Amino acid sequence: MDKTYGISVRSVLEMEVLQGAKLIAGRGGLDRVVTSMNVMEVPDIIDWVSGGELIVTTAYSIKDDVEKLVELVPALNSRGVVGLGIKPKRYIRETPQAVINAANALSFPIFEIPPEVSFSKIITPVLTTIVNNQAQVLMDIYDLQKSLTATMLSGGNLQAITQTLHNRYGNSVAIYNEFFSSYVISATYSRRDAIYRQMENCVRDNSGERHGSDNALSWRELCKVDGRECSKITVPIYSDKKLYGYIFMWEDNREVTSVDQAVIEASTSLIALEMLKKISLFEMENNHKVSFLDDLLVNDELSQRKALANAEYFDFDIEAIHQVAVVQVINSHNSLSLSNGALYKMNNNIVRVLRRLSRSASYKLLFVNKCDNIVLVFEQSSRSPALCKQEVSQFMEVFGKALADDGLLEFISIGIGRAYPDTADLWKSCSEAKRAAGCGSVGGVRVHYFEDMGVYRFLSCDTLQNELQSFYTETLKVLVDYDRDHDSELVRTLQTYFKCGGNLKKLAEELGVHYNTVAYRIQRIKELAGVSFDNADQLLNLQIALKIYDVQRDR
Repeated sequence: MDKTYGISVRSVLEMEVLQGAKLIAGRGGLDRVVTSMNVMEVPDIIDWVSGGELIVTTAYSIKDDVEKLVELVPALNSRGVVGLGIKPKRYIRETPQAVINAANALSFPIFEIPPEVSFSKIITPVLTTIVNNQAQVLMDIYDLQKSLTATMLSGGNLQAITQTLHNRYGNSVAIYNEFFSSYVISATYSRRDAIYRQMENCVRDNSGERHGSDNALSWRELCKVDGRECSKITVPIYSDKKLYGYIFMWEDNREVTSVDQAVIEASTSLIALEMLKKISLFEMENNHKVSFLDDLLVNDELSQRKALANAEYFDFDIEAIHQVAVVQVINSHNSLSLSNGALYKMNNNIVRVLRRLSRSASYKLLFVNKCDNIVLVFEQSSRSPALCKQEVSQFMEVFGKALADDGLLEFISIGIGRAYPDTADLWKSCSEAKRAAGCGSVGGVRVHYFEDMGVYRFLSCDTLQNELQSFYTETLKVLVDYDRDHDSELVRTLQTYFKCGGNLKKLAEELGVHYNTVAYRIQRIKELAGVSFDNADQLLNLQIALKIYDVQRDR
C-alpha cells in the first residue's frame, strides 16, 4: 500500500519550496512514487537506503570523487530509490555528464536544489503530504468497510455488496464467486447487458485469474463495454491465502485511482466472509443431502423410509422416475496423485462444472460430493425409461465436453445406472452406476451406461473380484509379465487379433508390422499361454481375461 499514499517525484518538484529546482536527468521517471526521504551524508549510503526513498545531498561525502556518482546512480536505482536531489555549487561545481547519461538511461530523476533551500524545508512538506495521504486512504478504507459491514449486518448478500460498490464509485461492478462459478453485477441499465455478456464469458473461461500474477493485489486490462474501450480492474478476493473469487470494476464512468484500488483491496476480506458464509451453508446442505442419499440408495427398507420422510425437504418427487450416475476420480497410468487434498480439489472442480450446467438443465438434478465420488440423481416426470436415457445422454454429452474443456475428463470415469420408476429400487441404479464407473477408461471412453456394458456388467461385480483375479492370473498374466520383462507387445497384439477377427493380414496392417512378425507373436502367445487358437473355449477365456485386464488396469 506504500505506493498508494506516496507522492510522485513530479509532485515533489511542483511544490512551492522547489519552484527554483532544475531537473537535469531522468525525466522518464517523474511518476516514480516517493514514500520516504533520506539524506546522503556518507559515501556508502547504498547500505542505508530502501525502496521508495527520495535522497537529497550536498555531495559533500563525494566532493573529492564526484565520478563516484556514475557507479552510485545504478546502485541506488537497483535498491528502489526513486530519485536524487543535489545541491550544486557549494561542494561540486556541476553534475558530471556521465552521471546525467547514466540517469537518463535508467529514467532515474536527478534534480538540482536551489542553494538557499534547506533540506528540512523539503522533507517536512513531502512527509506531511505522505502522512496525509496515508490518513486519507485509511479513512476511505474505514468508510467503505463501514458501508459493507452495515450492508452485511442488515442481511445484504453479494448483490447488495456489489450495489454498494457501484453506488460509491459510479462504475459497473461485478463479483465472481469462484466456488460456485456464479456472479452478481451492478451497472446502469444501458450497460447491464454488456457487463452480463462479459461475465458469462468469464464463467465459461472459469474466471479471470489467468490474467494476473500470483503476487498481484489487483491488475487492470483494456476491454470494451458496448464497443467503447475502457479499463477493467480485477481484484482477487483472498482470505487466509485461499482464493474465493474476484471483484471486477470497469472504468466506464470515471477513473479508478490507485487509492480507490487500495481501498477496494483492503475490503476484500469482508467480502470473503460473505462468500465463506454461503459456502458453509452449502456444505451443511451438502452434508444433509449426503445423509439423505445414503439412506435412499441402500437396500434397506427402514433407511429408505427414513429418507422418503424427508423427500419434500429436498424437493424429491417420489412419483417421478429416477436414475443414478456416479463420477469417480481414477488414477489411470499413475497420471494423478490421489492424496486427500488432490482428490478434494478435483471433486470440487467437477462439482463446480455440475453446478454451472444444472442451472440450465430441463429436469431436476440432485448431486452431492461424497469425497471418494460424486453421486448424481436425475429426476424426470416422464415414465419412459428410454426417454429418460435420451435426456441423460444429452446432459452427459454436454457434461463430458465441459470437463474436457477444463482438463478434468482424463482423470475421471462416469457410470450411469438404469432408470427405475420405483424409488425402492433406486439402490440398484446406484450399485450399477458404481460398477460402471469402476470400469475406468475401458474401450477408450469415460462414460459408461450399465445397460450397454455387455460382459463388463459381470466383470464389475464386487463379489466376483477374487475369482476374476484368479482367472486372469491363470490365463493372461503370463503374457502381461512377459511384455513387462521383455518390452514386447504380446497383449496388444492379442487385443488387436480379436479386433481384426483373427485375420493375420489385417492384424499386421493394423499394427504396422510385417506379416511374419505377427505370425511369430501369435505363435509365442500360444506357447506362453498354453492355448490353441483352434479351441473356441480357450480363445473365449483369453478374451474374457483381456476384459478383466482392462477393468483392473484403471482401478
